[in-house]
Amino acid sequence: MSARYLVSHPCEDACGTIETDERVEGAPVYRCPGCDSTWIELHERSGILSDTAKKPG
Repeated sequence: MSARYLVSHPCEDACGTIETDERVEGAPVYRCPGCDSTWIELHERSGILSDTAKKPG
């Protein structure tokens, strides 16, 4: 899966994934409790893909 990192730090031993209450482009922001990196999964964005998929016709 593709992700866009909002804050990226080197991974530590205790890395994992926690979903936060924040949203960016409609997608939930995830945080790693070990290294404090934050990111969104690109496929979870809302409105972006549906707008680009529409074709006139």
